[in-house]
Amino acid sequence: MVLKKADNIVTRKVMDETLLVPISGELASMDNLYSLNETGAFIWESLDGARSLAEIGGQLEQLYDINLEIIKGDVLEIASELFEAGLIVETVGH
Repeated sequence: MVLKKADNIVTRKVMDETLLVPISGELASMDNLYSLNETGAFIWESLDGARSLAEIGGQLEQLYDINLEIIKGDVLEIASELFEAGLIVETVGH
C-alpha cells in the first residue's frame, strides 16, 4: 500500500515532537492536533506517495536496527491511525 499526506495538513516541529494540524478553509483545526514522536515523524515524512509501507519499514529497520516484524507492526499501526484521522490518503494508481 502506498500512501501520501493529505493536502490540508500543516506540519510543525516543536522540540522533539512533530505536530500535524488539519486546515479547513483558512482555519486550523486545533481540536484535531496530532503529535508524533521521532518514529512517527519519520513515517510521516516518508509518506510521499511513492514509497510503500514495506519500504518505509525497511528504512526504519536500517536506521534503528530493530527487528523488522516489530517495525512492520509499528508502521501499520501509525499509518492506520493517520489514515483513520484523514491525515493521509491512498495514492491512486499504486
